[in-house]
Amino acid sequence: MTFKADVAINVFGKVHQTALSLLSLLGCSGEHISKIYFQEEACTAEYEFKKHDAILKYLGDKIEHFVPKYWNGIDPNDMERAASSEDYRLSIRYQYGWEKCQQRYLLTVHNDIEVTMDIVANLYNELDGHTGIGEIGQCWWCPAGQKGLCDSERYMEFKPSYQYLMKIYNKDMDYTQRRAYNLGLSDQYKENAWPLPECRLNEWCALIDMDKARKDTMPMGSAVPFGARMPSGALIGKNWDRPVCLDIAVQWFRDMLHMGHTFKHYDVNMDMIHDKLGSIKLDSAEAYVVAEQKALLRLKDRFPEYCEFAGLS
Repeated sequence: MTFKADVAINVFGKVHQTALSLLSLLGCSGEHISKIYFQEEACTAEYEFKKHDAILKYLGDKIEHFVPKYWNGIDPNDMERAASSEDYRLSIRYQYGWEKCQQRYLLTVHNDIEVTMDIVANLYNELDGHTGIGEIGQCWWCPAGQKGLCDSERYMEFKPSYQYLMKIYNKDMDYTQRRAYNLGLSDQYKENAWPLPECRLNEWCALIDMDKARKDTMPMGSAVPFGARMPSGALIGKNWDRPVCLDIAVQWFRDMLHMGHTFKHYDVNMDMIHDKLGSIKLDSAEAYVVAEQKALLRLKDRFPEYCEFAGLS
């Protein structure tokens, strides 16, 4: 099988988890990987930067480290600014790898996974001419998914009106465990409710055909960047004064579908281990330390030569 993919990984802390993500990916799919673009958030603590030195040095020319000028946090991205400022645009998650990618295929990955099978080859073999492939949708967050009306395989068929969507969102749903979309959505959803706000190509492991995607995505096309976070219209906060941001790739996925692109669902959990609530670990010191220690044990088990190199033995 003769194909190559570049890799875009967005990194914020998780030193051992990041190393495990990359080493397990290379261990299972290394023959298909050309370059890894390591985009590290600008607000990462100096301690974390220094700790990432080990994996960066270990992978050498295989990896390219980039620290953007700006930190976007979880705020909405400014698309006018992204169109006029390269520094700002490259601060959007995964964007550096997107623009630097030299291969036809780009793999996006989280920095808290452990790959167990040749996931790159498996995604490639199932791509079937689509623009991208990976796990579709965060259905566990979505009331339509919870009510059995839609799922990762049926998202192309479930196209409700805005009024029907609001009925789904407002009936018998516990919003202490969900984003408060029942409060209303932005005008784009009122005009066309499909795809739903939790529908996306999940970035934790997705393969994208750049020949198809790049020309229609900023800075070359009209779709927002893959990693852009856009406001949904719903509000959160003590005084309902802050916008709920659509997750990474939701707006891009929506823009691309409306331009005629198609995407295929693939259950990446067959080929890797991933905590879908990984962001919670950044809000809990205890959970973060536990996750890091688990990753360190896996590194020592699977990659002892790296641990010796990094002084972790």
